[in-house]
Amino acid sequence: MPGRERYWDRIYEALRPEDVRYDLWLETFRPQLELSRDTPVIDLGCGAGNDTLYLSERGYRVVACDASAEALRRVKELVPEADVRQLDLTEPLPFADGAAQVVIADLSLHYFPWDVTVSIVREIGRVLRPGGTLLCRVNSVRDTAFGAGQGVRLEPDYYEWEGQRKRFFDRKQLEELLREWELPELTESTMNRYGKPKVVWTAAAGKRG
Repeated sequence: MPGRERYWDRIYEALRPEDVRYDLWLETFRPQLELSRDTPVIDLGCGAGNDTLYLSERGYRVVACDASAEALRRVKELVPEADVRQLDLTEPLPFADGAAQVVIADLSLHYFPWDVTVSIVREIGRVLRPGGTLLCRVNSVRDTAFGAGQGVRLEPDYYEWEGQRKRFFDRKQLEELLREWELPELTESTMNRYGKPKVVWTAAAGKRG
């Protein structure tokens, strides 16, 4: 999607190195991450590398993936050892069946129509080993500071606002999206990475064996 890629290229071109910092949301999931010591963690929609940096500092190998070439350039500067790959989440993922134990999708699954989102999650399931884990965060319907309920409504809880299309989730929608997965963790919370409170859902979804 060239238009979306250009949008994000401009965002990352303006980013300063000191702006790339991680929060500690992955700390809760250290047991799941430890199972991926023998295979790289796939970071889908890695952006400038917040989670890739967190993982690399703790000794994990990471495949950092994003649609934006500028984002991947920044990741490579920040984490030279990362394997960076440019990809479009709306297309089949370039990984073999069962290639990963852990896939991370941090704030990257909420930009798409519902049917496309379902397809992306299905592809993630294909790439994971049985018993593997998807760790993700997505916009909450209460994330009004970042556009929830604002703009042109395209689908239920899916809006075009300030030139971007964004989806916002409630618990029922996430449970439906992940109904074929084990779901030991699904919590709503506030994060502060962007200078103002952002309300997100965090999910740990296990692939059934």
